[in-house]
Amino acid sequence: MIIDITQKQTTHDWVVHMDALEVVFDSLEGAQAFVDQLKARIAAPHIWPINVGPAAFTRPMTGSRSPCAMGAKVRADLVE
Repeated sequence: MIIDITQKQTTHDWVVHMDALEVVFDSLEGAQAFVDQLKARIAAPHIWPINVGPAAFTRPMTGSRSPCAMGAKVRADLVE
């Protein structure tokens, strides 16, 4: 993710760009504090979810649009 701060010349606001997303601040200090906290959260260690086994994600499929037989069980893995 590209994170950048620029100043709007017409309003003197500060804009934090995060790829295509923009967040506007009324001070450079506020924008910099936001960027610092965002970068700290991105860099922080993240815990992977605990695998509770396939039974927790198995449920009967309903509806005629399902490629499976009616009432068949389907397993799906979590994707972050």
